[in-house]
Parts: sequence; C-alpha cells; structure tokens
Amino acid sequence: MRLRRLNRPLVVVLTGVENAGKTTIGELLSLRMKWPLIPEAARTDAPVLAGKTTLEDLQRLQDQFIDDVEDHRRQAASDVLLCDTGGLVLDIWASEVFGQGLARTEEAMALMDLHLLFHTQSEWHPDPLRTLPRLEDRLALQERYRKRLKESKCAFEEVWMTFGAERYQRARDLILAHGTP
Repeated sequence: MRLRRLNRPLVVVLTGVENAGKTTIGELLSLRMKWPLIPEAARTDAPVLAGKTTLEDLQRLQDQFIDDVEDHRRQAASDVLLCDTGGLVLDIWASEVFGQGLARTEEAMALMDLHLLFHTQSEWHPDPLRTLPRLEDRLALQERYRKRLKESKCAFEEVWMTFGAERYQRARDLILAHGTP
C-alpha cells in the first residue's frame, strides 16, 4: 500500500542480530537509491570500541539516535531515511549485557515507519562489535527481536535471503512497497 507522507521521509530502520548484513545493505541502499543513512553510532563510539561499554553509554547512544532521527525528519531532504540499527538493538543489547532495558526505547521504535528485521547469516563474519560466533546463539536472539517487534505492533518485515544481491533487492522492494511519496 502506498502511503502519502507530508513533509517527512519514510523512516526505515535496519534491525536485527549481528552478522545479518545490516550495515552492508544500508550502505548499498544509501549509495544506489540516494537515501540518507544514519550510521550505527556504536561503530564509532570510543567506549564501545574500547570494550568498556556501560549502561549509561547505551542510553546515551539511544538518546543520540532519537535526536538524529528527529533532526533528519525535520530536514526532509529525501523520500526515505535509513537507519543502521536503532532503539531496539540498543535496548536488547542493554538487556542482554546489563540485565535491564533502556529508557525511550518505545519512543525510538515509534519514530520508525518500517522495521526491516534482517536474519543473521549462517556463515560467521568477524567484526569488532560482534560477540556471538555461534549460529545457535544468534538464532535464539533473532527470535527475541521477532517477538519484540510483534509485541510492539510496529510495522515490520523480514529479510532472510542468503545472498547479498537478494538481500539488497528484498530490502529495497519492501521499502518501496511500504510507501514512499
């Protein structure tokens, strides 16, 4: 269904477990479709990169994410705004590591018009931010993402394709089908 959006872009978050290709596909969509991309803030955050992340750091990243999305929405420079991860990822990360979620998660999720839940890939691709090399662990966490999205009543679709080109095409098609001006 095509939706008409007045003075604001369709806001799409690429979410899911590590090793799912969110960053790669987000960068491809941004490059090929000319859609702005809010990058995953954790990839450049000093405490995260030093392996000394605190609950306060994750809350700071959550607040920063919300501010970034709101700033981009006000600018409305494109029909679509992509977000590489977002509030749900940060909240699940906080819950897994620190045993409690973050404030403003529901607010962060509600800013999104569409959540694209990327399935983890079976082949492990090491990355400084990744901590779950066992496929079974990633699949269990992936179910937690699916459950949270279903419970939230947020619009979401799943991207499960095996190959990069198929994943890119599926993500692009879902975004376009969801409704852009």
